[in-house]
Amino acid sequence: MISSGDFIVQLRKKLNIKTRKKELYQKAFTHSSLNLKDKQGNSINFERLEFLGDALLSTIIAEYLFNFNPKAKEGKLTKLRAKIVSRVQLNYIGKEMGLLELADISSHHKTFGENIHGNLIESLIGALFIDKGYNKTKDYVLKYMLDPYIDMAKLENMVLSHKSLLIEWSQKQKQDLEFKTASDSGLDPNINYTSLISLDKRVIAKARGVSKKKAEEKAAKIATTILKPFKNKKDE
Repeated sequence: MISSGDFIVQLRKKLNIKTRKKELYQKAFTHSSLNLKDKQGNSINFERLEFLGDALLSTIIAEYLFNFNPKAKEGKLTKLRAKIVSRVQLNYIGKEMGLLELADISSHHKTFGENIHGNLIESLIGALFIDKGYNKTKDYVLKYMLDPYIDMAKLENMVLSHKSLLIEWSQKQKQDLEFKTASDSGLDPNINYTSLISLDKRVIAKARGVSKKKAEEKAAKIATTILKPFKNKKDE
């Protein structure tokens, strides 16, 4: 993590945030692996701020989409919001913003996964709200998180879940779709599952992954590149 003396400087330089509340933002970048406590025995980490930021982000994006798409129906707005606040999207934004460079994480905590980037996005939003209120937080999110990293023109064609899309299509086409996923003891010990997808008893895709969910999503993505109807699918 940036040394304490440089933290406010880097907060301004890297994230364009001016504040005198250093402790609030340091908390937003403190990982639970440090096991820090205050004088009352309360945990010092970003998890509570992350909870607050998650709710705020959903509200900010909902308001933005409501105004940006005045003719869009509820279903379309809900789908667009889900795509923007998805783990994949938030992890991408957090990584591009370099939030992990400010994070304080125990040196013994080696694996925290990709979600750390999205978690830091949400905890930062929580800290901004406490420090500056809703309107300034909204302005920051739109200016520094949404506009630089989200292409609204391409968002409608973004697929949030290939598996869900595949299931929906097969039901509409009245075709028998089946996922067969099992543990895998192949050469790579880090890849633990294999997923086979069959359409009307014919195998159309196969993939391996570190979890059942990831193996099925990878296989579904392969299947959607084979089944042409998916290519030009737009949100309803």
